[in-house]
Amino acid sequence: METFDLATLRQFLALARHQNLSDAASELHLSPSALSKGLKRLEQALQTTLFDRQGRNLRLNADGVRLLDRAAALMANADQMRSEFLGTRGSFHCRIAGPALLQLNWGRRIASLIGERFPGAQVAFGNEKEDEALSALARGEADLALVTTAALGALDPRHIALNIGLTRFEVAVGANHPLTLAGNGPRATVTEVLKYPFVVPTQPPFRGLQGGPATDGWRDDQQPRIIRYRSDDLLLVDGLVRAGLALAYLPDYALAELQLLRLDLTDNPFSCTQQVVLVYRPSTASGWLNYVVEAMKSEAVI
Repeated sequence: METFDLATLRQFLALARHQNLSDAASELHLSPSALSKGLKRLEQALQTTLFDRQGRNLRLNADGVRLLDRAAALMANADQMRSEFLGTRGSFHCRIAGPALLQLNWGRRIASLIGERFPGAQVAFGNEKEDEALSALARGEADLALVTTAALGALDPRHIALNIGLTRFEVAVGANHPLTLAGNGPRATVTEVLKYPFVVPTQPPFRGLQGGPATDGWRDDQQPRIIRYRSDDLLLVDGLVRAGLALAYLPDYALAELQLLRLDLTDNPFSCTQQVVLVYRPSTASGWLNYVVEAMKSEAVI
């Protein structure tokens, strides 16, 4: 009877991610023929087929979907067990999924925690919408997902959501903007702010902002702005604000990370806040994942 090991399951997970033999082989630094033989051994051991073949592409069938979750859980627990025994000497690959705006602060903080404790580790940051980040976690393509509470919906029962921070949106302004140079410092009324153009995202960065009056949480239905620029590129938004070409309505931590000035609105009756959540699949091994979770719990501001 054919048998299989963790390496074979890792190959299966790569195939499930790419659904293409060549792409999965490239990720694993294997030849397509070697990967194909590994898949055949796994299917023989389980006495089933896991993929439907479509030319060069593969598509998970019902049995493949059944195996996917179990294989991801086994690999996660194996990695955690290895981390538990190797301690700080261990090397591993951590994958954090979530929107760039959340990665900017919390993704960076998680990477810092890992780097301080596990210098041999590697961290990969995704840039996905919140729903996509949770799906990546469910498929075993990510170890952690950064989202806001509005994205949780019916949380996958295999996952745990940890509140790690509350963010409030603020108006970002450049040092050379007329409102900064007006003599009162970066301070203005809403009426004054509405005279100047804003840069806003093309798509809402968080689920809780979808269907609202603006893609960035501003109440344009009550306080309509001049929207001259649209971009989802944080570097471009940063450049427009620094140049004094636009104002931006951003999470408070983004202003701190980008070192932008906060414009104090003296009479704004509205505000936008978002609760940030770390979602993960719990592990029975006290490896790096549990270390990160406990550290984030101790730092949480909710």
